Amino acid sequence: MKEEVKIRYPSYIKEFKCIGGNCSDNCCHGWEIHIDKNTFDKYVKIQNNIFDTDILENIIVRKNCKNPNIDYGQIKLNNETQCPFLCKDNYCSIHANLGEDYLSKVCTTYPRIINKIDDCYELSLNVSCIEAARIILLKEEGITFDYSRELISNNYVIAKEINTNTYEINDTNYKHIKEIRDKSINIITNRKYKLSERLFDLGLFLENVRRKLCYNYDNTVQFVDEYDIRSNKVKFQRDINDYMLQISFYKGILEKLAASKFFISDNFSEIIDKVMLGFKFTEDKSLIENSQIYLKAYTILDKEVFEPYSYIFENYLVNHMFKELFPFSENDIVYDGYIMMLVRLSYIKFFIAGYYLSDGKITIDNIIKIIQSLTKEIEHDETYLKHILTHIKEYELDNKRFAKILL
Repeated sequence: MKEEVKIRYPSYIKEFKCIGGNCSDNCCHGWEIHIDKNTFDKYVKIQNNIFDTDILENIIVRKNCKNPNIDYGQIKLNNETQCPFLCKDNYCSIHANLGEDYLSKVCTTYPRIINKIDDCYELSLNVSCIEAARIILLKEEGITFDYSRELISNNYVIAKEINTNTYEINDTNYKHIKEIRDKSINIITNRKYKLSERLFDLGLFLENVRRKLCYNYDNTVQFVDEYDIRSNKVKFQRDINDYMLQISFYKGILEKLAASKFFISDNFSEIIDKVMLGFKFTEDKSLIENSQIYLKAYTILDKEVFEPYSYIFENYLVNHMFKELFPFSENDIVYDGYIMMLVRLSYIKFFIAGYYLSDGKITIDNIIKIIQSLTKEIEHDETYLKHILTHIKEYELDNKRFAKILL
């Protein structure tokens, strides 16, 4: 069943088409595949002779189900950690034999992300899909947004939904999500400034927004509408030694990730090995002893990668901000969303630096693959990023000084 609705979407959305079995990083492998209750009930009625085995033998009912409309059941992966309904040609046998109507909401939706703010549906893509990542990140002209009215199926997962007109939302920070997010995206896409300067200015803007939300709530919208980054008297200046503080911070985070015996993507362990090797983390040396190597690498990358290809990182940020309802991506605290976005971006750059140190070079294809693979590992883990935010708060790093270090 479909209904006509108002949709907002980024400019890249109509360029995407799943390439199925030809994909270099199959999405039917390595992670939990949830089945909604409605789809599960359809499977109960299926004749057993359609598949080699009873379809229900490969599905379990989740005891810790959070929402029966999304994760009532879960497909049991085979010994190769693949979906058992994946054909030899890497196409879905459920889709081939029964049609799209028999796919679960999760399988129908991915890599699309659908949110709803008030009466408007928002459609975007997740860069954890390699095909989506290429389309999103390689748009040199940047990402813009359009509106339309279209028919949409009800067999999709709505990731986040906010109605700013309800009583529950009216006196919360979420009330101003649309205005704050749009202004934030405008700041990040202002190419009159370097990306690091834009991120710094975004922090100043959000710090002011935080004060308005706390002390002058009723004037927040007016402040956001009239805000002009040219009025900022504080300008960003990079301290190259901050890169050493970044490396120290991410070394511990990476080691916890590397300790995992299982990764979703087959090649992610290879990427981690390169990063560990590049930074010489396996050697019995302190970070200070290798500091000149690290700083030289970051200096070269700033000049040859991060600045000339800043549109890749800008596109990553804009896509994140739109699909995660920035700055409320973590909770209702504006600055938490900002800090964690910087954590994600500088973690990506940390991986790029380690990869470069290992190979002595890095290509655009390498960068896209690093962003896609890292996103797939950490964004689809329910606890990894939450633990990082908890760590940041425990050590009182949720402040402007730490934000500047991450830039």
